[in-house]
Amino acid sequence: MRSLTQKLSLALMALFIIMGVVLAFITRHASVQYNLEVTQRLNESIAMYVADEEQLIANGVHNEAAINRLAQRAMVINPTVEVYLLDNEGQILSHNLPADTDLQNQIPLANIHAFLQPESKRPLLNLDPRSPGKDKAFSAAKVTYQGQQEGYVYAILGGQTYEALAKDISKNWVLKVAVASIFVVLILAYLIGVLVFRKLTKPLSHLTEHVRQFQTAMTGNKPATNQRGDEIKTLDLAFGQMQKKIKVQMQQIQSADQNRRDLITHVSHDLRTPLASIQGYVDTLRIKDSQLDQQQRQQFLQTASKHCTRLNQLINDLFELSKLDALAVKPSIEQFSLSELIQDISMEFKLMAKQKNVALKVDIPNGTTTVKADIGLMQRVLENLIMNAIKHTPKGGQVLLKLAQQADQYVVIVRDTGRGISQEELPFIFDRLYRAENSSQQSANSSGLGLAIVKKILELHKSKIKVTSRLKKGTQFSFQLPVPV
Repeated sequence: MRSLTQKLSLALMALFIIMGVVLAFITRHASVQYNLEVTQRLNESIAMYVADEEQLIANGVHNEAAINRLAQRAMVINPTVEVYLLDNEGQILSHNLPADTDLQNQIPLANIHAFLQPESKRPLLNLDPRSPGKDKAFSAAKVTYQGQQEGYVYAILGGQTYEALAKDISKNWVLKVAVASIFVVLILAYLIGVLVFRKLTKPLSHLTEHVRQFQTAMTGNKPATNQRGDEIKTLDLAFGQMQKKIKVQMQQIQSADQNRRDLITHVSHDLRTPLASIQGYVDTLRIKDSQLDQQQRQQFLQTASKHCTRLNQLINDLFELSKLDALAVKPSIEQFSLSELIQDISMEFKLMAKQKNVALKVDIPNGTTTVKADIGLMQRVLENLIMNAIKHTPKGGQVLLKLAQQADQYVVIVRDTGRGISQEELPFIFDRLYRAENSSQQSANSSGLGLAIVKKILELHKSKIKVTSRLKKGTQFSFQLPVPV
């Protein structure tokens, strides 16, 4: 069985080999592009030379003999050149190749037009009529007669003669370079691996002791002593960190379990109170129904109905919060107008504010206030904050709902002139079922989960709820949503 040092050395060797292969491919590609550009720039005037020597096309009639003569001259300059005469649509009219040569007769003109433009990039490649699947470097020139364009001279700069020679040469060179490169890379990787990993490895005693302690703590059984050689010290450090992380996670689990127990205790109390009241009123109606007048019956029924409403709200809020805690709620992100949503929600609470003699004011900017968020969840956030503000604002007070833009953020503010919250209580107001000591009697009819739900929803949108408060002055809640890019 190989030691860790050996495995890492082999891995390093493999990495070097892969890097060498990738580098070889990159180098080969760059070399090919370089050769194509050099070839094209050195021979870009060949087509112009052929076109200017003799009149190749006149009134749509091409001179077969002239193209053959000029093609032979061009091949003297560059033996790998293949010359073609094209019409204005790219159709091959003539060439200097054998009559039985298999050709693709239609040449695309886009890159030819680009080649004829001054300061065009190089290399430009185009179709080789003898090898339709391969684009090659070329030279091109217009053929004119009496000021009218009659066609093009099209010269492939790397024909089949060039390909055969290049292929034969590349086989030898590629083989030699590949063998030499692999040999050098293997030796280099092996030497580096041995030198580096030999210095990094340390005795296993420390790591073994950690393993034994961890396994003993987790299983209660003392593990067997490891008798193998050396390992990397960083592995020991990583294991120690993992151990610390597990301990933290266990503490978090214990804390979550305690929170769950506390929540059950609070919920049991909050459920028991309205249930006892409902049962009391129902029993009274059942036992003393004949002794009660119609007004008393209605009063008892209304009170029982209020307790049912509170109970239903508590159950719904608990269900919603449990889904948020379990990450079962996935925001459906869409684009909408935040100002319109605020206006709509404020209208819903106008009557509630009027009944309590609280002024509900809205301050939103003109223009577009588009955001990307879950509109249903954002509505829930705003409703909870506004309802909370109205409930905690005395008669004659004011609740302000404001929307402002700061840089690339929209800031939503809900401010009231209520009793305020003490600095000691502020850190706990987002806890489940928490109610401040100075809460109004009306607020006691709420579930106590509204602000906890608000916090969870905003966390799903990667936003935070902020709160500032002064006793007898009021409280302000605010959160931010990013402006869509």
